Amino acid sequence: MTSATPPVHRHPYGDTLTGVLRHQAAAFPARVVYTELSQDGSERASITYGAFERRVRAVAADIQQTSRPGERALVFLPPGLDFITAFFACSFAGVIAVPVPYPDSPFSNRRQEHRLRQIVKDAAPSVILTTSKDTAGAEDGSLGTTARAVGVPAVATELADKWQDPLSTAETVALLQYTSGSTSAPKGVVLTQGNVTDNFAGLTGSLARHTWLSGNGSDFTSVTWLPPFHDMGLATLIFPVLVGGHCVLMSPTTFLMRPARWLEVMSSYRAQMTTGPNFAFDLCVDRIAPADRAGLDLSRWEVAICGAEPVRSSTLARFTQAFAPHGFRTSVFMPSYGLAEANVFATGTHGTHEVARLDVEALEQQGLAREAEDGRPARTVVSCGRPPGNTVLRIVDRETGQPCPPERVGEIWLAGANVARSYWRNPEATRSAFGGVLRGEEDTFLRTGDLGFLRNGQLYVTGRADDLIIVDGRNIYPHDVELTVTASHPAVNAAVAAVFMVPGEEETRVIAVAEMAQRRRTTEPAGAAGTPARRDVVLAVRREVAEEHQVGLSDVVLLNPGRLPRTTSGKVQRGETRRLYLSGELDTWL
Repeated sequence: MTSATPPVHRHPYGDTLTGVLRHQAAAFPARVVYTELSQDGSERASITYGAFERRVRAVAADIQQTSRPGERALVFLPPGLDFITAFFACSFAGVIAVPVPYPDSPFSNRRQEHRLRQIVKDAAPSVILTTSKDTAGAEDGSLGTTARAVGVPAVATELADKWQDPLSTAETVALLQYTSGSTSAPKGVVLTQGNVTDNFAGLTGSLARHTWLSGNGSDFTSVTWLPPFHDMGLATLIFPVLVGGHCVLMSPTTFLMRPARWLEVMSSYRAQMTTGPNFAFDLCVDRIAPADRAGLDLSRWEVAICGAEPVRSSTLARFTQAFAPHGFRTSVFMPSYGLAEANVFATGTHGTHEVARLDVEALEQQGLAREAEDGRPARTVVSCGRPPGNTVLRIVDRETGQPCPPERVGEIWLAGANVARSYWRNPEATRSAFGGVLRGEEDTFLRTGDLGFLRNGQLYVTGRADDLIIVDGRNIYPHDVELTVTASHPAVNAAVAAVFMVPGEEETRVIAVAEMAQRRRTTEPAGAAGTPARRDVVLAVRREVAEEHQVGLSDVVLLNPGRLPRTTSGKVQRGETRRLYLSGELDTWL
């Protein structure tokens, strides 16, 4: 048997977050590492590497007063400097960080509160890192625990002198990253210090910017508004530290209320890098009027990682067309694939991105990625690039368990030092997901549950195996139908919909759930006005889906704005939507 796993590429300043931050603080004590912005874009606070490292040591020393290495710490803070300080403090204290949503998150709701209590029960934290005002409330059992609460802003910086190095190694567990729960109850992915640092080494290699990894990132600035408790949001906070750069923090609420602020900050700070899901780039086009784009200078923007949900080629084209006059280039986009179990980043190639135009019949009936001829029904899929040099990717036939040839759809399997090895205290789920074995290879693979194919070494993701809609022997990907639903009528939210199957008396029924738009799209024809009739919207959805996919919808449900169930990262929860549909609990429009 042979191992396909490439050599591990560690960070040059150590394979723990503690070692990396201590080095950067010693090398660049006066360089600004984080800047936190207010909602109006003004600077609320900035901190240098030297001051940040000392602040982290102070909070870590407070944690060490009552918690031992290996115990869990709930990071229960709003987005900002206190959150990232608490997260790094967990590493410095040797405890396992458990980042969770804070109640003022735009994605927080009653279902997310239930999810939070599930996480607390599973992780059993010994300490809660929170705001000063929430300290008393956090200890009263309202979160499902009576663990000691530490008000992070109130910790005395002088405590830094009492910090003791826990002597962590690459194998020390750094955090439990709970999965978003888009397909199941949240599970804690066990990520080690080595998983984290190796993952960023791979990302840097894919960006072909090795000077960043060397720590000479004095000219590197990134901007983020993503929820920091989510895997992609947390990664955008850590990466600048590993390359010696500067990160500008906005809150998710600021972006959602005014998407233009994101691009204004990219322009004013002359930032090179940012990250966002597909809907964020659509939202910028739909919500930033041409007059509000004046003055933007996006010419220094080098990398826009787009992931966390399916990447639409139409989104990339629309955004490029809208902002090219302001210096944006389509080569800036870096469509990527990742998941919490692989520490966020699994594939992605910076530069030109390939787009496949696939024959729908061959894809649905044979699982073949064959280019569509002119006039044939086609599905467009954006390449998510190649895996980095320290990651192994295989496409595997779910029935035979054997690798698929290029351009045949199968399950995506991953192996490498960035890939986790288990779920927290969940041996059954661990065996199912992390026990993939291929004949002739000694590596153990992560079975992602996602479907895709390889073409010229690049990954194209087609959907999730559990979500497939089977109609007349065809494997239909719900995301394709959802795209049609969201484009069927201007009154429908262009970003989100859910399509799924439910059992019927004689046959399976296909259901579409759409959300009404909060406001008109800037691309809507001039003169359109008034509230559309529910009947007209439903008929438009049915007609477009039937014509585009030859699928008859058994029911079309329209929801009030913002009421489609989402994960903490904003992804649609098809399973939860299906459950609420069957129980009659959806918040319907009109």
